[in-house]
Amino acid sequence: MLLHDAAHKVEKFLSGWRFDPTLVMPGFLLLLVLFAAITDPAVISASFFMIVAFSPLWLPFFLGTALWLAWMHYVRYQFWFSRKRTLLQIQLPAEVTKSPAAMEFFLVSIYSTGSETTFLHRFWGGGFRPNWSLEIASNEGRINFYIYGLKIWQTAVEARIYGQYPEAKITEVDDYVTKVPFNLTDYDIWGAEYKKGDIGALPIKTYVDFELDKNTDTPEVTADPLTNILEIMNDMGKDQYMWVQYIIKARSNEEWYGIYDKSFDTYKDSAKKRIREIMAGAAARAQLVLKESDVVEGKMNALLTDGEKKILEAIEHSMTKNLYECGIRALYISKREKFEGINGAFMYRLFEFVKKQNFNSLNGTRGMVAFDFPWEDFRNIRENFIKKLLFFHYRHRAFFYVPYDQVPVFLNVEELATLWHFPNSSVKTPGLDRVPSKSAGAPSNLPVLPQ
Repeated sequence: MLLHDAAHKVEKFLSGWRFDPTLVMPGFLLLLVLFAAITDPAVISASFFMIVAFSPLWLPFFLGTALWLAWMHYVRYQFWFSRKRTLLQIQLPAEVTKSPAAMEFFLVSIYSTGSETTFLHRFWGGGFRPNWSLEIASNEGRINFYIYGLKIWQTAVEARIYGQYPEAKITEVDDYVTKVPFNLTDYDIWGAEYKKGDIGALPIKTYVDFELDKNTDTPEVTADPLTNILEIMNDMGKDQYMWVQYIIKARSNEEWYGIYDKSFDTYKDSAKKRIREIMAGAAARAQLVLKESDVVEGKMNALLTDGEKKILEAIEHSMTKNLYECGIRALYISKREKFEGINGAFMYRLFEFVKKQNFNSLNGTRGMVAFDFPWEDFRNIRENFIKKLLFFHYRHRAFFYVPYDQVPVFLNVEELATLWHFPNSSVKTPGLDRVPSKSAGAPSNLPVLPQ
């Protein structure tokens, strides 16, 4: 336990100074070996012979693990490229009077843990759960909503959207990303991925907190939080692009390259731990009350503070909702002569509107949020590499499985519907693409005025 705590503190220290532990620790180990070789060469030779002597124990495990990873990468690549995908552009209705609850219903309707029904399907066929990319993209100031996913789901997805928004217009389109001839000679880019600041089950501020679940007949009395993103996107000019992407898949079991582990659940276990911590604090305060006074009546309300009650209620409410594992990514791309660095600062705090005091937040991580210290990069080599990688990953909607596997953000359908929904009619952002209002012809029975 002490060793684990020490390692965690070292990792936290290195991360705080932007030293990547995966790069620093091998160097530290090499220096340790060199020091031992100089001061006591016998230790090195003895260690080497011991490693060789015990190789029948550790070598099969090492080779087996490497072979398993290589095999799973191979079959998952095969499975990935065997499935045809499509990009659907959604032109919003001229009038949206429904709350984001309608989008929550849609997200529930596409919630699926299929495609990996048996261990043979996972291990031999490389099958994995369907994943979707929900996107908001501003291409030179024209803002559109998109869904990227499996072609075989297209009819079902369209039907579910039309079920909630009958006046929307859905069109299968070519990928807008491929229309930007991105290269670091002519273009510059700022991008980041985002994670929760606290445990997954502690929710961010949702549309319910904004009271968008009420007054649907009079949307003008509510404030849609998406305007924070849409207004920035609306400012994009010629040769400027801003894209936001939510790559999602239904939450199932803890999984390591096709192998399920039901002994723990990162999402539920962290929630239970937080609940235990809150209850333990309340119990300690209750014991203090009992010690200080023989009269307990009227003082037992000290068990839980109002803030703690709200946190417990929020966690319990969050755990009743369908849960998605998500990868959140945002990019700002522009011709170099038109690149505005301030947009990077805006995007770093892109999700500030969902931050809820004493609850949770979405903060920038990975991507261009680093580079605070001079040793993080040398002659922009690492920065340019990350810029290319961000564009590549966005284009291929890569976050889970191949070719890019990252720790997900846990968002329930209520949180996700807050971040990606069709804004109501009170949002007048000029660049927002809506279906034109229908215009009916004049009634045939109107009287004809004399000339």
